[in-house]
Amino acid sequence: MTVAEIVGIYAAIIATILAVKEIHLIISNKPKLLVNSVHPAYQWFFILPSGKHQKNITRKYGFLAYISLKNRGKRAVSLESWHLYLKTTGAQWVELPPINIPEPRIELGKSGHLKICPVLGQKGPYSQGNVTLKPGDIISGFVYYVAGFYGDRIWNPLIKDGKAHGKIIVQDVFGNKSDVKILFTKISLEKARKIVDNIDKIDL
Repeated sequence: MTVAEIVGIYAAIIATILAVKEIHLIISNKPKLLVNSVHPAYQWFFILPSGKHQKNITRKYGFLAYISLKNRGKRAVSLESWHLYLKTTGAQWVELPPINIPEPRIELGKSGHLKICPVLGQKGPYSQGNVTLKPGDIISGFVYYVAGFYGDRIWNPLIKDGKAHGKIIVQDVFGNKSDVKILFTKISLEKARKIVDNIDKIDL
């Protein structure tokens, strides 16, 4: 083996090592979103007044969830979407986009004091609606979805022991996804109205 061949081999090895390091740097610098439910007590669903779709009477449901997101990566990232995938009694998943709502009010125990909560991605009197997370940042907010079904009841939400089953999938602008499973506890429409003003009049 000549000196030139030995030098060529070493050059190829060094180039491979540098390429591996570059790939590792790119991967380690990616944003890493972690999404969680803030507390099981803040995940609700309720039955809305019936609606109409193409002359068909619809069965309507509202879903409120309080979620948090953390960027565990080394790169800032902005959120692009946060959709609810609702499981039906027919074992299908129905995708629902979020709907804007007034900022929810939650009573703190039985104190009579109210906590004003932000809505994810929505600017309001008490929040800026920021959806950009720097490394280590955490944001949280409520998300609201409405589902309407007609015809076969296999499209109804899967409800077991008073809880509806779903998962929220959050996607960032780079196409990375993170999800969290949610168990929605049933509440009355009256209670839902106390949390969000006129929530039964907010529609798709």
